[in-house]
Amino acid sequence: MIGPGRCVRIYIGESDLWEAKPLYLALLEKLRAEGAAGATVSRGIAGFGAHSRIHTASVLRLSEDLPIVVEWIDSPARIERLLPLIAPMIKEGLITLSDVQIHFYQHRNVGKISARQPVRDVMTGDVTAVTAETPLRQAVRLLVNQDYRALPVVDADRRVVGIVTNGDLVERGGLKLRTELLGVLSAEELAAALTEVESEKRVADVMTSPAVTISAEATLTDAAHRIVQRGLKRLPVVGEGDRLVGMLSRVDLLRTVAEFPPQPGPPQPARAGGTIGDVMRTDIPTVTANTRLDGVLDAIVATRLNRALVVDDERHLLGVVSDAELLRRLSPEDHPGVGEILMSRLPFVHLSQEQRRKLEHASGRTAAELMDTNLPSVRPDTPLGDAIAIMVRDRRKILPVVDATNHLLGATDRADLLRTLAALEPLT
Repeated sequence: MIGPGRCVRIYIGESDLWEAKPLYLALLEKLRAEGAAGATVSRGIAGFGAHSRIHTASVLRLSEDLPIVVEWIDSPARIERLLPLIAPMIKEGLITLSDVQIHFYQHRNVGKISARQPVRDVMTGDVTAVTAETPLRQAVRLLVNQDYRALPVVDADRRVVGIVTNGDLVERGGLKLRTELLGVLSAEELAAALTEVESEKRVADVMTSPAVTISAEATLTDAAHRIVQRGLKRLPVVGEGDRLVGMLSRVDLLRTVAEFPPQPGPPQPARAGGTIGDVMRTDIPTVTANTRLDGVLDAIVATRLNRALVVDDERHLLGVVSDAELLRRLSPEDHPGVGEILMSRLPFVHLSQEQRRKLEHASGRTAAELMDTNLPSVRPDTPLGDAIAIMVRDRRKILPVVDATNHLLGATDRADLLRTLAALEPLT
């Protein structure tokens, strides 16, 4: 961005709102979501505007509507694209536009995860754990409608002896649906699904043992390497005597990168991966709005993402369909057949006649009816740190990348980002 730029100044009042939110915050969020280079909000101590009423910050008049200035400096092309999007948000106020010469601009470098920060600083400390003798049905209930998808298994002294994951419950526990899909079911459907888990089974019958753990004093770099190289999503964190003290997930690591600046130290050499466009993948399954249920299912089970992006005929992004969203929008009578296909991961052409029959009731549903349209997206020049922050804030597992016309370019997920940030140097 060195060279000619433009400066937008937006003059509004402190009490101005946009959809029940302070207008200045709404403007910042909109600019950030659209990949703007940066903006600053200043609160005036006095001023007057179109209504010719003086507003001050004196002690006796703190309740007055103080003036607010939002200053946004960016490239001329980006301002030309974004200004029409934010101008309608200003009901009363003033917007000015001026040319500037940008002498220096550098967004925060998101490089390797800190080599010094210990795991204990970012782990989740309040952990739900089970013992080897916990009934398996009880363990499943502990995972339904929770953010976590695994339970550490501990002994009487809280030493970690194993872990129970979604995979363990499905492969060895007899569970017909992953726990995140169970959360979509009604209470009656959930009770029926739990009856498929043998009542006499205990956690010891299905857990993975020994579990891969990480010390609370280990560095985040070591933890990231271990998660990526082992293909894991989370690690039990142990302290003295291998006792459980927390859990560390991929989201914890990504949140750390998004929220905290790099540790002080000598400058690091520039490397690829500074923007989301550098690390996005293009092999994302897509369907059109008119794709029927069988095609939607084929796209969802085609990759580990368990979701497909919905585009129009010109590949403009419309929304996303996930396996959980699919069940949520279908009627309960469709859940058994659709759930069976989602878990078998078989393409429609390989389904049995009985499996196809179970889809007959919902076969006419289209992606337009089944998709979630409230999907954040970013431009390819969005800094990695900003993209990660959006994923963490909106609790998204996939983040589409689009151009200025909303044309889909690619996407990235949590595993892709963590793999990039960990740099995958051999552990010593």
